[in-house]
Amino acid sequence: MKDIKYNVERFYKTLTTDEFYERFSNFEVVQGYCKECPRYDTNYSCSPLGIDIKEFITSYDYIDIIVTQVQYDEIVYNADYSKDELNDVINKTFFKERKKVVDKLLDSEKKYTKAESLTGPCNHCTPKCKEVYSECKHPEIRRYSLASLGIDSKKILKDLFDIDLILINGKLPKYMNNISSILYTK
Repeated sequence: MKDIKYNVERFYKTLTTDEFYERFSNFEVVQGYCKECPRYDTNYSCSPLGIDIKEFITSYDYIDIIVTQVQYDEIVYNADYSKDELNDVINKTFFKERKKVVDKLLDSEKKYTKAESLTGPCNHCTPKCKEVYSECKHPEIRRYSLASLGIDSKKILKDLFDIDLILINGKLPKYMNNISSILYTK
């Protein structure tokens, strides 16, 4: 596959964790989507979690939300791809750009008194780790996903950034969004 032409735009917003939780927690709806995922109840960073989610989020003062939007050139998103080719395009663009933000967030945790990135799902040990281990073997590097916390990503995109969520549905969309964030206390 030749060079894939795309642009990247990043959008930022900071909220208090109280406001964030009140505006974007939609646990029942989001968990409905989580239950459809093959990772559901197999990974310690995915749903269901054994924590008090509101307490976890609001134990920090602020949250920085970063949207990484990968925007594909028209010739790229209008092309026909096999399933493997589509996965290859997404891996070489979306996941490449996502990793840059995740690495930066994980490094930035060090500058705060208390901080944790929300960059899941975790991929640090074996797939389906809940079937292998009775507890997370790497809690120091495990990071939850927004979905596992019942946070409505579609609402974040629309309400904070005026971005519509476009689903893949077997075809590359015009753009893809990744929402990463960091909870912190200064």
